[in-house]
Amino acid sequence: MICHVEGMPTYSLLQRRLDAGQVVVTGELAPPKGAARATLERLALAMSGHVDALNLTDNQRGIGRMSALGAGILVQQLGIETIVQMTCQHRNRIALQADVLSGAACGVPNFLCMTGDHPKIGDHPDTKNVLDLNSFQLIRTLRTMRDAGTFQSGTPLSDAPHFFVGGVANPNIEKIARLERKIQSGAEFIQTQIIFDLDRFRQWMADARTLGLHQQAHILAGVMVIRSAQSAHFLRDHLPGSRVPDWVVERMAGAADAEQEGIRIAAELTQDMLAIEGVRGVHIMSVGWTKAIPMVVEAAGLLPRPPAPPVG
Repeated sequence: MICHVEGMPTYSLLQRRLDAGQVVVTGELAPPKGAARATLERLALAMSGHVDALNLTDNQRGIGRMSALGAGILVQQLGIETIVQMTCQHRNRIALQADVLSGAACGVPNFLCMTGDHPKIGDHPDTKNVLDLNSFQLIRTLRTMRDAGTFQSGTPLSDAPHFFVGGVANPNIEKIARLERKIQSGAEFIQTQIIFDLDRFRQWMADARTLGLHQQAHILAGVMVIRSAQSAHFLRDHLPGSRVPDWVVERMAGAADAEQEGIRIAAELTQDMLAIEGVRGVHIMSVGWTKAIPMVVEAAGLLPRPPAPPVG
């Protein structure tokens, strides 16, 4: 495992919160399918004060959007902590490293390394898939740039960047060995995919604690806010790896107000997952319904957010 470098400056407020033992809340925002800066800023500001950091997604589901890097820089300029997602599907290692250096120079404090979605499932199905690096290699590359001050090739950097490095895990379908590999590669925080099956997640976390992984990286559990019974059916029947239990579908189908029920379910899951030993926070997601994220945070009793820990 690549260890944290003693004495390295900490620019990430997310890292400071986690290191101070705070329970953190992160949210997710998909950049717009256009150049509308005002739309991006409006959506981000609506979550300010409810989340401790905001993920900017990187062409999720293979659909073209404003880049996560560009959107992350704009949101960071609003004074909101950002986590820029970096996916391997669309860029080679030179482009990935160039984007990371640009982001670090513009004040992006956190990067989340992911494989990403194959372009064949998106709106550009004829796009050539790159996948020069996988997510493990990308994590190691970012740690090498930061800690060793070199490119992945070994070429020295004139100035080493500073950032907090994250990875993704899917407790629904992955064995704990994959999480261990992510952490050994250098991931300092982990955001999981959406969790509805609490029994399976509890066992996954028990396995993580057995290996001491919860002490080597900060684990944030993924929460999805469902808006309708149709969305619940889709997640259960058409999204591999989501493991949506029937009780979720039944509650959404039987609700007089599906949106409010979706918020209640997400808030309950948030509270249940935060009660599991080793879970350091939650990452709340939605599909085209970002205004629900602050509602979940409030319903889960996570307001007000704690003040930022002191630097140093």
